[in-house]
Amino acid sequence: MAGMAKIKDRMAPAAPHTLDSMAYMEYATYGERWGEMDMSQDYDAIQWLLYNVHGSPVIVEANLRDLYRWGSRMSVYTGLPGVTGWEWHQQQQRNVLPANWVSERIAEIDEFYLTTDDAVAQRFLEKYNGAYIILGQQERGLYTLFAEQRGQYGGLDKFSALDGILWRTVYQEGETIIYEVIDQASP
Repeated sequence: MAGMAKIKDRMAPAAPHTLDSMAYMEYATYGERWGEMDMSQDYDAIQWLLYNVHGSPVIVEANLRDLYRWGSRMSVYTGLPGVTGWEWHQQQQRNVLPANWVSERIAEIDEFYLTTDDAVAQRFLEKYNGAYIILGQQERGLYTLFAEQRGQYGGLDKFSALDGILWRTVYQEGETIIYEVIDQASP
């Protein structure tokens, strides 16, 4: 009985009917507290990650803490490990550990994006072995909102300022940039 309702419940009516679970992204927008996001930008970045990243390097991306929203989208759609996944799922699946461990890790992601201290950003990447950093519409929107709420401005400026020093741009389309962390141990 639910089949027909699900067929009609489409995020992007213009998207093709297909078994490709990502096809809708090319046609959809997604509303968040900070405004509408063009999901085709995330689609293109996800495709780039799928075709260009090998192995299982850790990616750093915004964590919304809101279940069933657009959080952790790069790790969800690529299978690449993120610094953390959905907060409640991680707490459920690791219930022998203190729940605050997951919450603290998410707070560290927030601090990574918000900090203006290069050393703090570098230590975060070293601690979690971060290999790729996502700076898309979601990160820009969420951390601009957080900066305004906390009076903590300038954190996103570090990404362009440290490009070629701590990380390098490997992908850029629209408002979405993927940085690859430069191995600081190599000469």
